[in-house]
Amino acid sequence: MPLFLTTNRSVKLLSTVILIGILCSCHKRDLPFPRPQEEENADVVYAWYKFIAQTQRPANPQPVVILANRNFGFIGVGLYEAVRPGAKGSASLSSWLYQMPAMPEADLSKEYLWSESANAALASMFKLFLVNLTDANKVSIDSMENANYNRFSTDNSDAVLMRSQAFGRAIAEAIYNWSTTDNFNLSNVGYVPPPVTPSSWIPTPPAFATVGPFLQNSRPFLAYSLTAIAPPPIPFSEDKSSSFYKANNEVYEIGKNLTDERKAIANWWADAGGAAVGVPAPYHLLSIITWVQEDRKAKLLQAAEVYAKTGIGLKDGAIITFRSKYHYNLIRPITYIQRNIDTAWQSYLVTPPYPDYTSGLVGLYSPVINVLKNEYGDIDVTDNTYDWRGLPARHFTSLSNLLDEAAVSRVYAGIHYRFTQEISIKLGKQLADEIDDIKLLPNKYKHP
Repeated sequence: MPLFLTTNRSVKLLSTVILIGILCSCHKRDLPFPRPQEEENADVVYAWYKFIAQTQRPANPQPVVILANRNFGFIGVGLYEAVRPGAKGSASLSSWLYQMPAMPEADLSKEYLWSESANAALASMFKLFLVNLTDANKVSIDSMENANYNRFSTDNSDAVLMRSQAFGRAIAEAIYNWSTTDNFNLSNVGYVPPPVTPSSWIPTPPAFATVGPFLQNSRPFLAYSLTAIAPPPIPFSEDKSSSFYKANNEVYEIGKNLTDERKAIANWWADAGGAAVGVPAPYHLLSIITWVQEDRKAKLLQAAEVYAKTGIGLKDGAIITFRSKYHYNLIRPITYIQRNIDTAWQSYLVTPPYPDYTSGLVGLYSPVINVLKNEYGDIDVTDNTYDWRGLPARHFTSLSNLLDEAAVSRVYAGIHYRFTQEISIKLGKQLADEIDDIKLLPNKYKHP
């Protein structure tokens, strides 16, 4: 009898333990999700941005520069929206951006792996936005997405991963559909140039083309960018004592005495050379963004927010820049110098097919670099964009110094005036400060 009682008690105790375990398990599954986002790193995001740059480097023809910048603006916004529900108290960009519709909602009563949402969203958006992808490129994207999914499956159930994947893809589709209504237009069909004056830009060799006069009419991300424009440039003059003549003479003298070091700087930031030699835009900037975020050890949500905010800078920076270019229609150095200083002078790099003021390169770099400064401070930075070619990285004691070198590189190249670059830096900072006013994540998700 005692043995029977002991055994009976043991069975009851075991049953109780099992029941408690089941109840605890059910309670754990019923807890609100997602789990704290700080548990997820941003490795999958960094890997994707490096992967797509490697995929696009050998593309021939290379991606269209201004279109690619615009596309990565949308991709950054989509990335943030794909992981945003993982942060309690976060805000959707649809409450901040101009005419952005509401995005698909996650079911926060269920568990998600936000790294998989990012994985699925990026894979989908790359295939939707990057129009020059080959079939082989698309297969490689699918392979990487599947490899990431399989890696996540070692610690997560199929139900969680499939739910996360579906959400990421839904965001990608919503972002792409929104992008199709932004009135983006690089054509010059229907453009009527203003009456020609001595200060007027005229198309330059070798193509004598006109690119982007209607870009200013593209829908921006920020309402601010609907009307933002640079202040007037310094007054045009052909008087040798004038500031404008002196600005041209500086470009002329630099070009006549261009050192190897300055040529190297001009080439570094021009990303020239074509397929498998240069880096197509905006992958140089994306390389810098990714390096900074990895160096700062940004986790998934903060990294996604920064890719979104820098993406806003990429798209709106171009809109403000091209509004300024075609509003002021300022003559390029090569035209002025050949007309007033030296008929045989040539710029080191080919002059782009649009007016001088403001700077296209700085119009993109300045808002992006200033977004990084606002987020992480004016930190030292290494630009290793060309390590795949065996070129040594360039090290800068601050993000500001990096931006200054990128700006002056266009003066060395003979395609911009110094005052154009200086004002373009200020204009980009103003845009970055507008972007900084967008409050998305609670401070606990920020890098300390």
